[in-house]
Amino acid sequence: MMNAHSRPACPVTASRRLDSSPIAVGRFPLRIACLGEARYLDGDPTSCSYEAPRIFELAHADTLAGAIAAIERLARQDRLFIRDDSAIGFKARLFIVRDDDDCQVLAGEPDADGIRWCEPVASDGEARFVVAQACRLRAAATGKAEADLNAEARALRFSASVLEGRLVHAVWREAARAALPRAA
Repeated sequence: MMNAHSRPACPVTASRRLDSSPIAVGRFPLRIACLGEARYLDGDPTSCSYEAPRIFELAHADTLAGAIAAIERLARQDRLFIRDDSAIGFKARLFIVRDDDDCQVLAGEPDADGIRWCEPVASDGEARFVVAQACRLRAAATGKAEADLNAEARALRFSASVLEGRLVHAVWREAARAALPRAA
């Protein structure tokens, strides 16, 4: 229930037309972030370095097509500029686009060909199924971490994050599906 000071999550603020069909969209600008692994020096001269999951905001876009183009450009770069002077490296794992209301617009995983887009869920029921799968992966990751299998735990958490990349907010689903490049 909303009180007088709250606003609805991801309100529809504009109507756009794409391929002759109306598409409700959230708020602009779109924020492009990247979830990945930052590498840090341990501080102990006898040990090397360690990795930690981090998320960094990288860019903004005024359109969905602009966000897709920016991510494709970022995915091709050898090194991403991140705002962390203490990191000695960063490996991108998942690009995420959110609107001005913090609603997920789309996500994609970098791969050898540039970017592999996460297919947006088609319905709220499918979203619930994806959430349940991601929860199972995160529970398995917790078990691996408790067994001191940290690399396996980290891999399971990233798999859950990639799966959650499909959780495009309902106001963006149609627009995201229409805008995503299709494999030839």
